Amino acid sequence: MTLEDAAHDLRHPAVPDVAFCGRAPELAALRADFAAAVAGTPRLVLLEGPGGIGKTALVRRFLDTVDDGTCVLHASGEENESALPCGVLAQLVGQSPLPVPDTLAGLLVRTPQSLHANLPPLSAGFGLIDLLSEVQSKGPVVLVVDDAHWADPESLNALTFALRRLRHDRVLAVVALRDPHVPELPEGLRRLLTDARTRRLALDGLSPDELAALSDRLGVARLPHSASLRLHTHTHGNPLHARALLDQVPSAVLLDVTTPLPAPRSYAMLVLANLAGCGAQAQRLVQAVSVLGLSCRLQVAARLAKVAQPLPALERAVKAGLLRETHGGASAPQICFPHPLVHAAVYQDIGPAQRAALHTRAAALVADEYSKLRHRVLAATGPDEQLAAALAACARREAATGQWAVAGTHLRHASRVATSSRERDRLAVEAVEALLLDGRVQEAAELATGLPESADPALRGYVRGYVARVQGRTQAAWTLLVDAWEQCDQEREPALAARAAEQLSYAAVMCGQAASAARWAERAQRLSTAQGPSRMLRFNHLIALGLSGRAKEGIALAADLPDPMIVPLRSTDLLLARGELRLWSDDLHGARHDLRGAVANCRATTVPLRLLSTSALAQTLHRLGEWDEALIHAESAASIADDADQWWLKPVTHGVAAQILAARGAFDRAAEHLRTAGEGPGGAETPVAYAYGVCALGHCADARGEPRAVVEALRPLLGFAEQDGVNEPGVVDWQPLLVDALVQLGELDEAEAVLGPYEELARARGRHSALAAAARIRGNLLAARREPQRAQAAYARAQDHAAQAPLPFVRARVALDHGAFLRRIGRRSLAIAQLQAAHTVMTELGALPYQARCVRELSACGRAAPPLPTDERAREGADDSLDGALTPQELAVARLAAQGLTNRQIATSLALSVKTIEYHLGHTYAKLGITSRIGLVQRLGPQERSSPSAG
Repeated sequence: MTLEDAAHDLRHPAVPDVAFCGRAPELAALRADFAAAVAGTPRLVLLEGPGGIGKTALVRRFLDTVDDGTCVLHASGEENESALPCGVLAQLVGQSPLPVPDTLAGLLVRTPQSLHANLPPLSAGFGLIDLLSEVQSKGPVVLVVDDAHWADPESLNALTFALRRLRHDRVLAVVALRDPHVPELPEGLRRLLTDARTRRLALDGLSPDELAALSDRLGVARLPHSASLRLHTHTHGNPLHARALLDQVPSAVLLDVTTPLPAPRSYAMLVLANLAGCGAQAQRLVQAVSVLGLSCRLQVAARLAKVAQPLPALERAVKAGLLRETHGGASAPQICFPHPLVHAAVYQDIGPAQRAALHTRAAALVADEYSKLRHRVLAATGPDEQLAAALAACARREAATGQWAVAGTHLRHASRVATSSRERDRLAVEAVEALLLDGRVQEAAELATGLPESADPALRGYVRGYVARVQGRTQAAWTLLVDAWEQCDQEREPALAARAAEQLSYAAVMCGQAASAARWAERAQRLSTAQGPSRMLRFNHLIALGLSGRAKEGIALAADLPDPMIVPLRSTDLLLARGELRLWSDDLHGARHDLRGAVANCRATTVPLRLLSTSALAQTLHRLGEWDEALIHAESAASIADDADQWWLKPVTHGVAAQILAARGAFDRAAEHLRTAGEGPGGAETPVAYAYGVCALGHCADARGEPRAVVEALRPLLGFAEQDGVNEPGVVDWQPLLVDALVQLGELDEAEAVLGPYEELARARGRHSALAAAARIRGNLLAARREPQRAQAAYARAQDHAAQAPLPFVRARVALDHGAFLRRIGRRSLAIAQLQAAHTVMTELGALPYQARCVRELSACGRAAPPLPTDERAREGADDSLDGALTPQELAVARLAAQGLTNRQIATSLALSVKTIEYHLGHTYAKLGITSRIGLVQRLGPQERSSPSAG
């Protein structure tokens, strides 16, 4: 048996169906084909993938969904029964709910033990057709042949004969096997399975998220992203291997990504049996490669294994399926393991003494510092002061360049080999900081929890408070951090005091206490000569100023920065803060310029900075009317927040994405983001983030035209009058949504009570976006109170304010509401002009729910939706053709390419890789039938397309 067959040695008692995860597209495809078969169009599905990938589990889950009246004929090939003639056919016949047809009655004889067969090929094929014909008279049929590569030839020939002759039968046939090109398959069946009319479902491994869900359903602690990603890398997502490890490996090992994962026991036994048959020299070579990693140069492995003639040993290992050659150049052959599980099985079998000796020798053979330190750590048997110092020094150098993943790993190892308890605790805290900045929250939390009670209470309180803040447990974080601050000796430990004050500043912002946050930030700056390890202290200071209405003051503190695209990495925090404050202050073009630079810089910084910059850029582009690119950044930020377990920011990132999608009428996708946003901390823990989430819920309800749902979503925010940021104009702006809905419901007094304070604060801040929204809803309120002259004046003010900032959607909403008002008071011609202007902008934005409202209002005026002006229609027609053919990501890339940006510039702008840009452009060219950027320029124009904010 080969290693590819090892999955079948891993079989264990059937996992309950509740453990099934993923495979939604494949299930949908099977259900669609079953529906076609029910309607009288037979379907054939090829389900392919390696052993253990989940083919059988997918079939079982699908069969659980078919109607009770469906006849299921299910058979499976077995390796040790592949020579039994018609064994699979006998299984199918034995499951028939009807008597065996005459064509089979004389050829199949039932016994209590089994069905025995002796059939000529044509007779067997005719008999199977007769069976299917009779059974489908009672209902649709699902015929499944699992592990068809192990089925007997007679059954496969009969199956081929029958499947070719199905025309108008109510039959769905599913054939599951590893590869349709295996030699055991008859040529006729191979052609049938690879025919264009056959649906081919090739199963890949489960994704990291699906593996995390699988761990949860199997009763194991749900794996965080870092742990599920490691399990995915280790098993290639193979469900059978993953389940075996989830069952066999303790939770502590699964969660600790610094501890190597083993191979499943049955798999390891097969690997080691193959290794034992290779000879001593090949065994030493394979073991040496396992010590060096998943791959290495043959020369290095041979030196480590002390094998003078490595090629014969390598040949034996390759033939046994333990190693394979890769293309490393003639002078430096490379070798690697065919699968991480093979590596794990070999490495775990090496005894501790031999393993330590091999790692010690390997440290002298490898050239780079990281590898040397790794081998020294794996060879260590106890505290080692020199090793701890070397690891800490390397970690701090890596941290200085933003390599938090490497820094965190080194610091964690340094803590383990430190000689004094005090140094061990300090290094552990540094490791927690680095892990948090790399987004590895679960690892950081476990390390912080493991800090002994004998540790310095200020240090322990600080690090546990830091973890609690990132987890969104702001109240607990505040208590821990205040205690750390009070217990810290600021004269002897100014750096620790500064870090505690910094975290208290963050916690205060999250609690909506901006003035307190600014004071804590100023204390931290006084205590520290350099920024803390997160490089966000100055950012938080400026943001606290902005949330308390002092945005101009904050912008002035960052006024001396160079051009955003050349701002040094150390000043990214200031650039991001200035961009955010400009966003809140309606300087949207300045905000976009700053935030593009911040996004480009933040790709090499911490996870929180990447999240904040990407989300802020999405909000800016959304307000500017550049919705395609805005959505790319919004969903990117949301995915980063999920992958890095940044619970404190999930309501913001997912809320922004949901708001954009809802405005376009993509309610199903918006609902997915809203569900995740709702999983974040509650309003008491993080009021500002919570406000983003519920405001997005309000936007969804508003786009659907459901004022009652808007009120239910947003009324809780009325209880946050004391929290800075929640009510700051330009930040979340939930009040216009709530007032609009209250007016529609006739709750005019409550609407007035909400609107008044918002208008007053917007005037004090001088925010045109807020003043435009306030004036618009003031007009709606006055119209509901039957004060048309004052309402008309309010709408005019709204248009004046909307014209002062590039706010296309805000301007279009004003025109829509104003037009509806004018229609109701009988001024139809003026109403049509306003509604046509609103319709044009809503069409450009793709704001389908609001475009539909424009159409309804125009229809009520007796006017159809207007055509676009001639020059604009030509460009819009080109865009329409693009919109119909391209995904939003492809369209956003195409527009930037048409403006003359290089692939690298586009990648920087969209925070994507150059390879991704090349991929999108290649698909765009193919879809549009063009071969270069010239074609894109002809479709979109060389100039930067003005957003709908112009004019």
